[in-house]
Amino acid sequence: MSDLIGKLQQREVSRRSQEVRLEGRVLHLVDDAEAMLQQLSGTDLPLDHGLTYRDNISTDEITPAYVCYYHDETLGEFPYVGYSAGGEFPVTRNSIKEGGFAAAVSGKRRGKGSSREASPYAELCAGIHLIFAENIERIYQQNCHNLGLLTCTDFSVLERLVAGESVPLDEFKKGKDPVTCQIIDWGGLFEFNLARLQGKVDLPGPIAATGPQTITQKIFARSRIIDSATGQVGTDSAEIGDAGFFQTDIRFSHEYVTPMAASFFEQKVGKGEPLTDPDSVIFFRDHLTFLEQAITPERRKMGLLQTAEQLKIKQEEFANAYGITLHGETGLGGSEAICHSKIIQDYALPGQLIIGSDS
Repeated sequence: MSDLIGKLQQREVSRRSQEVRLEGRVLHLVDDAEAMLQQLSGTDLPLDHGLTYRDNISTDEITPAYVCYYHDETLGEFPYVGYSAGGEFPVTRNSIKEGGFAAAVSGKRRGKGSSREASPYAELCAGIHLIFAENIERIYQQNCHNLGLLTCTDFSVLERLVAGESVPLDEFKKGKDPVTCQIIDWGGLFEFNLARLQGKVDLPGPIAATGPQTITQKIFARSRIIDSATGQVGTDSAEIGDAGFFQTDIRFSHEYVTPMAASFFEQKVGKGEPLTDPDSVIFFRDHLTFLEQAITPERRKMGLLQTAEQLKIKQEEFANAYGITLHGETGLGGSEAICHSKIIQDYALPGQLIIGSDS
């Protein structure tokens, strides 16, 4: 058992409240710029406003790429700055955070596009804890749950909350798998994992597969964590569609993601706390090495080049602190390596389970 896991097993953790209340305003993401501006200026829309909710709100509208140069709570100043309503962009920096919104409502396909964790984190840091939409894209919804935001597609639940009712947490767990339900129960993935390491969660056991196993199923079966508290790993088979936790052989991330992960680690675990198996972690700077040549004059005037430079600095600092391999920039410019290519070429071995961030 690593020193980190031993420490986390002693950390206090408790479930979130089993009752949910609306503790702030509701932001209706409608396709009407004037109505959006009214809400941002302090006028609430009634639930029967009769306006059309925006469909297909992408993560790029919630947090445009340049916003992802920020990697901490500063993201809370920016949610929806790329949001288009009637062809206009009514949301400006800090307008959501200063508006006192606790819930955001939209139409179909909420959170489509790039699977950037920065989007729900920006919403969370701006004060939004409840996401309502006609339907919600899978990865965005998973990111919401992992960060502690609650999602719901039943607008009658919103009506009850607006009416001042305290709604059971179970309303936000309907249709979710057993693992996701417990992540919601504990208030997010980190808190859930604390409870998991301490043997406080009731994870379903592996589903026994029938028939022949593919090599992929065998790899997942070998890596399946059976008991986090005791460190038991491995089972005989893996059923397609089953959910569980797995021990990885290699973990990697690029500079858009590493700094946020490092910030979460320092915030949730503690700065300077030991890292489990740092030799299995590999960092890459392969997304923004040509930003200085590519950035627009407008973005440069906003100071975003200096902001983006902080991603590099944070990644380097964390790598140096823990002795993590970092493939950075070459002396002639550009990247030493592209993450997914380098992993396959020089690190991955047959039978390994590898997880990494890419885009």
